[in-house]
Amino acid sequence: MDTNRKIILGIQEAHDASAALMIDGEVVAAVQEERFTGLKGDYGYPEQSINYCLRHAGVNSTDISEVVLASHQWNPVLTKIKRNANFTVSDWVKEQHEFWRPTLFEKKKISHYEIFKDRGDFSYDNTYPMEHLLSGYMDPEEMKDMARIRKSVVAQKLNLPTGKVRTVTHEDCHTFYSYFAGPLRGDILALTSEGIGDYSNGTVSTFNESGRVELSSTRDNHIGHIYQYITLILGMKPAQHEYKVMGLAPYSNIKELEKSYKVFKDILKVEGLNIVYDKRPSDLYFWFRDNLEGHRFDGIAGGLQRFVEEILCNWVQACTEKTGLKRICFSGGVAQNIKANKAISELGCVEDIYVCPAAGDTSISIGACYFAMWEHLRSNGISTDSIKPLDNIYLGPEYSRDEIRDILKEEKIEEDFKILRDVTPEYIAGLLSDGNVLARCVSRMEFGLRALGNRSILADPRRYSTVSKINAQIKFRDFWMPFTPTILAKRADDYIINPKNIKSPYMTMAFDTTALAQHELAAALHPADLTARPQILEAHSNPAYYELIEAFERKTGVGAVLNTSLNLHGLPIVLGPREAVYTLRNSGLDALILGDYLIMRR
Repeated sequence: MDTNRKIILGIQEAHDASAALMIDGEVVAAVQEERFTGLKGDYGYPEQSINYCLRHAGVNSTDISEVVLASHQWNPVLTKIKRNANFTVSDWVKEQHEFWRPTLFEKKKISHYEIFKDRGDFSYDNTYPMEHLLSGYMDPEEMKDMARIRKSVVAQKLNLPTGKVRTVTHEDCHTFYSYFAGPLRGDILALTSEGIGDYSNGTVSTFNESGRVELSSTRDNHIGHIYQYITLILGMKPAQHEYKVMGLAPYSNIKELEKSYKVFKDILKVEGLNIVYDKRPSDLYFWFRDNLEGHRFDGIAGGLQRFVEEILCNWVQACTEKTGLKRICFSGGVAQNIKANKAISELGCVEDIYVCPAAGDTSISIGACYFAMWEHLRSNGISTDSIKPLDNIYLGPEYSRDEIRDILKEEKIEEDFKILRDVTPEYIAGLLSDGNVLARCVSRMEFGLRALGNRSILADPRRYSTVSKINAQIKFRDFWMPFTPTILAKRADDYIINPKNIKSPYMTMAFDTTALAQHELAAALHPADLTARPQILEAHSNPAYYELIEAFERKTGVGAVLNTSLNLHGLPIVLGPREAVYTLRNSGLDALILGDYLIMRR
């Protein structure tokens, strides 16, 4: 091992646990623990993700220069019970009534852990010996003890001295990821908005290669919490289904939208550079539940989305006026609201905005790597030019032809399916244009929340009948949710309206669409407002996927395909061949592209 190499392992141990490995300023591997465990949004020490990153890079744990744990602190109770991953909608409601109501309104001391500690249907985290911290009432000394335990346990697992393991600030992880992983350089306005970090849920900073200068922070930016509670009030799962509420919002008629908007509009305001409370309710969940009684579900979603877009746009305007900076990088869970990102991008005061993939806590393992590498270079007087942005997000596991062959043999796939080898892109394009719905599991898996061609379900975007087929027979998803297109970069101007040339390689932005898109991509647009959340695909990012879509273009004239994630509803995006075969067997997929194999129903 070259001892001069700087090898940094970044770890996110709380919700949406993940690991990332950076070598000499380049992220070489990153993956979420959920892909290995099958528990969506998995919580806790991401052991399998760490093992994958090291194995992929050919690195022993003892070769690591530094381990950076994203966040100085997190709630040990929520990690122990794996709250966001384990909870059903009923559990979230139970938490409100049995923990938050007596805590907030009756001033009782309730143990959060006692409520959920004996659930036979829960997977618990047993990595950290923190039983003495599970009362839920941690003082500053206990917080320090928690950080000590985390560092000690991680060092022991990786066979490293404790001095090589440290925690880094949650907010730095977000902002360093949003800046260094993206393409914008020079002086940038860096914004965060989320549920909670180490000390804030909203920050405003200036950023350039010299680092981050924080101008303002607040703990009263409760956009994320409000969206979470409305998700629950609408009967969906907080911390996972907020995107469903966003997808529902455009269906609302103006009368119902306005009715619900009035309930939201005066809760928060922009004050200086912060989003803070205006008329603060006694509690967010119960207050909204009572005040939205009798409101239609679509009106609630529409009113909430308008409120979020307005408050964020007012905030961005205030920040650009104060700083004079018109280029923005945005991170934190709220930055995953693509419709709000669209509204921000259309402001006259914004020249450019970039949102990295999985902008919430999923990606702070990568952000921790960027921060540690930047700090290392700066402290040694070395240029930060060696820190490389993400050229693509295909950072996960891949499987060899021999591994795939062995799994297919174990699964006895030939008993039920026809197997072809080395089919051409033209053949696949022909299947798509004939109306078949195909899964594609090839090469390295994508990091983040979106499938970008390598763990995707693909279909002809012209065929609107495909939407109901995928919803009813394959994804078992909510009928109102839109699908998305992967568009060849050379055809982007034909399909999306993007006068500022905002980059969208990872489905983190939404755009209005052209008349041609509304004709040729009808199944891959939002049915209510005809917007798109595209993956704009450059040839160098994924040559094989690009070639497939070019073949489809030669056959049909359409330079895009419908793309949705390869998974069954409620499960993570598939890891590899075994999970892909399971999805094929348990859905109405017509075929599965698995490496060099094409597996088709007989």
